[in-house]
Amino acid sequence: MGLAALVNLRSDPVPALIRRLALPASIGMVFSTLLNVTDTWYAGMLSSTALAALSLAGPVFFLVMTLGIGIGQATNALVGNRLGSDDPDGARRMAVQSISFAVLVSVLAAGVTLWASPWLFAVMGGEGDYLAEARAYINIVLTGTVLFSLSLVLNSILNTCGDTVSYRNAQIVAFVANIGLDPMFMFTFGLGVSGVAVATICVQAGVVAWLSLKVSRLDFLQGGSRREFIPQAARFMEIARQSVPSSASMLLVAVGSLIIVAYVARFGEEAMAAYGVALRIEQLILLLIIGINIAALSLTGVNYGAGDLLRVQTIYKTALRYSVGLMVIGTVVLLIFAEPIMGLFSDEQTVRDIGVTYLYFEAAILPAYAVTFLSAAVLQGLKRPEIALYFNIVRQVVAQLLLFWFAIDVLGADLTGIWWSVLIINWVLAVLIFLAVRAALRRVAEELQPGV
Repeated sequence: MGLAALVNLRSDPVPALIRRLALPASIGMVFSTLLNVTDTWYAGMLSSTALAALSLAGPVFFLVMTLGIGIGQATNALVGNRLGSDDPDGARRMAVQSISFAVLVSVLAAGVTLWASPWLFAVMGGEGDYLAEARAYINIVLTGTVLFSLSLVLNSILNTCGDTVSYRNAQIVAFVANIGLDPMFMFTFGLGVSGVAVATICVQAGVVAWLSLKVSRLDFLQGGSRREFIPQAARFMEIARQSVPSSASMLLVAVGSLIIVAYVARFGEEAMAAYGVALRIEQLILLLIIGINIAALSLTGVNYGAGDLLRVQTIYKTALRYSVGLMVIGTVVLLIFAEPIMGLFSDEQTVRDIGVTYLYFEAAILPAYAVTFLSAAVLQGLKRPEIALYFNIVRQVVAQLLLFWFAIDVLGADLTGIWWSVLIINWVLAVLIFLAVRAALRRVAEELQPGV
């Protein structure tokens, strides 16, 4: 069964496990983001209007994707917990119910988002040509929502068995395919920005097909029946209880993005284009630690299910060292190469200058992101996703609205007022969520050892 047969999440050394799981996961996420970077690069070949359209449409599509992300994280925790407590039949039933849940929820979410997208674009301040392009893009890409959600859930099922290689391989092939499909649909078929959406759906269908094949071969999924895919109220409720806080947390990330975009849009199309490009670059660097988060979630879920708190604590401490260390390296990279990297995506000096300034600020925030993301992953594995939700409410909505308003509307600051606000918010919340994880681990210890 490949990598999944070669690792034991409950007994192999933690540092080696994190590296073994995180590296393929990170590579897979890097190529997933490179696919988006490719979209951005080709859009830049069209015009800054096309770049601004993708920047405007991105947060709206992320709104619907928050549900798939939350379901995927819940699947990882719930299936992993059952595998850790030696209940393969329960793990199988939870896995197939998660697939059914993802399909039903994503169809509903796509429909609601399609209906609400004109209002969302208006809230973000979209206007003119790039608004029309953004609408065309979102109307097409929403039809592939089920595929995106399925890929996340299927990958989570594989992660519970230590398989992060299958997703990596799928994303590498998808990236290569997208390099050819983007220009074919955009230029050869004359679809423009809409061609990006069509290409995205095509490559995502291939990813789902490959992951479905790999999942069907997992040992614990053998012996079931198709009837297990019929929705079951009890398991749907369990998935909902675990996924809703996670989805809400991710939804708040999307809302936070909408808030930032709304304020950035006040400074014009060049600011929007620069933010869109710089955000892609930042996400590419952050994906170096997403693999560690995936590994930490999988390892925490399985070992928490097995009742091994000491191992869970070791997982958190080890993963934290790796994550912060990588983001310190990322900080150095951005400080040195921000300007030439921005130059790859735009020839307009104003766009490049704005993007470089943003990346300098993000360089200082990267270690804080490492602490926040990893802490949220461990809380998910501990089946306490609501804690991360509370922090995201403050980080993404309350603090941003207050500080952005104060910086821009009260102090009359320029774009750097937004960047300073983001820096302050993320460092304060990183410290607080770190303390929250330590408190949660103490509570888990009390639960596992009553009276101690």
